[in-house]
Amino acid sequence: MATAMKVRELTSEQWDGLVACARGKREPDLVIENGTVLNVYSGELMPANIWIIGDRIAYVGPRRYEGTAARVFDATGKVLSPGYIEPHAHPFQLYNPMSYAEAVLARGTTCSVNDDLVVHLNMEFSQVGRFFEMMSGLPIKMVWSVRLDPQAHLPEKKDKYRAYELGRLMKSPHVWQAGELTDWKSWLDGDEEMKEASLAAKHMRRRIEGHSAGASWETLNALTAAGVTADHEAINTEEALRRLRLGIWTTLRHSSLRPDLPDLIPGLIEAGLKNWSRLMMTTDGPTPEYLSQGYSDYLIRLAISLGLDPIIAYQLVTINPATYYGVEEEIGGIAPGRIADILILSDLLDPTPETVIADGRPVAQNGRLLEPLPQPNWAEIGLPPLRPLGPKGTVDPDWFAVHTDSDTFPVLNLQNPAITRRVDVAVPTTDGRIDDAFVTASDDICYLAMLNRQGRWVCNGLIKNFATDLAALASSYTGASEIIVIGRDRAAMAAAVERMLEIGGGIVILDNEHNVLNELPLPIGGALSHRPVADLVGLSKEIADVLADLGHTHYDPIYTLLFLSSTHLPELRLSSEGLFEVKTKRVLIPSRPL
Repeated sequence: MATAMKVRELTSEQWDGLVACARGKREPDLVIENGTVLNVYSGELMPANIWIIGDRIAYVGPRRYEGTAARVFDATGKVLSPGYIEPHAHPFQLYNPMSYAEAVLARGTTCSVNDDLVVHLNMEFSQVGRFFEMMSGLPIKMVWSVRLDPQAHLPEKKDKYRAYELGRLMKSPHVWQAGELTDWKSWLDGDEEMKEASLAAKHMRRRIEGHSAGASWETLNALTAAGVTADHEAINTEEALRRLRLGIWTTLRHSSLRPDLPDLIPGLIEAGLKNWSRLMMTTDGPTPEYLSQGYSDYLIRLAISLGLDPIIAYQLVTINPATYYGVEEEIGGIAPGRIADILILSDLLDPTPETVIADGRPVAQNGRLLEPLPQPNWAEIGLPPLRPLGPKGTVDPDWFAVHTDSDTFPVLNLQNPAITRRVDVAVPTTDGRIDDAFVTASDDICYLAMLNRQGRWVCNGLIKNFATDLAALASSYTGASEIIVIGRDRAAMAAAVERMLEIGGGIVILDNEHNVLNELPLPIGGALSHRPVADLVGLSKEIADVLADLGHTHYDPIYTLLFLSSTHLPELRLSSEGLFEVKTKRVLIPSRPL
């Protein structure tokens, strides 16, 4: 039978204690006195005392605590906010889900709805379910969205996206949503597996999140009719209003890749928007350097600075997402019966909490966790380090040669960190291969390849406008969970892959003499680091700085490595079948078996 989403189960014994405490017949465990509650229900600030028993709020109001058993916080002069909710997270951006959870919980985010792409592609289904269960016991509520498509052209992994298996995953109480739907065109065109999986999601009362950048009014109508309930891709005021007017919950994004709030917030205010209750805010999976500014607390601070009413700014990351997911009776506000996720703030205009209370107990103080979260054995749950290819671990530079029978070649022209455009370039060839001298003599063309992690195949191409002086870069951090290799020296590219595999996966940059200019080990499934987010802030910046010195002119190069295989973006991408044209869904240059 279909059930609504739940955050924490309430037992009969807990109910008895909660009601007794609310009636003043049982001592609370924790009391917060003399604070000013940010009431997201009524949109006001109100003086109140809060009584907490177990993980729930029993009482909010003027009653004074006269007992001796409870721990008492004096919140005189402080503002008490509900814990923040991130409605659309990607906890796999070099950081791993546990280090992500530690970083954002310390800044006040007590619930995160997470994309499952990395675990979905790399784990068996039984492992994914166990992983969701393992993450559910944390003080931060880690819940999940299940992808209906892999965001890459990977026919060999189609079995991972069968409707039956997706439906099994969505039965998990830790799954709140299907999506994000990057391949929405196939969905609307009647892809049977996607359609059946989305219908299963609706039957189980799961939300369906779209990913419809630039969608017209007509397309949004079709997506809404098909079941899309929210979307985070509006990049201007008109696109946001378009979604709101069609009943789509609209998530305003401000990420490292798309920092859109400075356009969206003033635009919606100027447009005279009367109802902000169907809007949310998201960081949409920022790379580590962004997190030095904060997380949901940063979004609130920025929204206020852009002219948004402070209480509305808090509602966008508390009661609004809780209502969207149907869990407003448990989280999203400070009221009796709700889970005690409460932030103690120095001031309404300073959303970074002094103290974070989650599940009824203090878990962070002044930006630091009071206790570390338990770290799993990642290899045992399905994300082991990568291994060298074959018994000798050698990589052949010829794997990165580009074969063609034509005198022109479709080159990926990198426009910004995410978008490529096709440009057909005249190329000199010898015996059906593009001459090395053409690449080494060019100003800004590099060899580009996606190599299968087991060395079974390689997809070859050329990329323009990535870097001018790059000998070799190898990365196992990719959207397809394969290996991306870029460079102007094929021997150095082979050496970079060998070094990257030696360290269990990661990002490696070499010079022409095969000296390491920079490397970042990512031994958790070849995609994630064991290091805390604070360390990764500096380490990811080092990668960007080294690439800038080698002639890379774009921001956020980590996202470029992720997206070179992501077929929801224009125009040319790498795939297991070959160089892929997104609009026509044609393979232009087939991949080669190895």
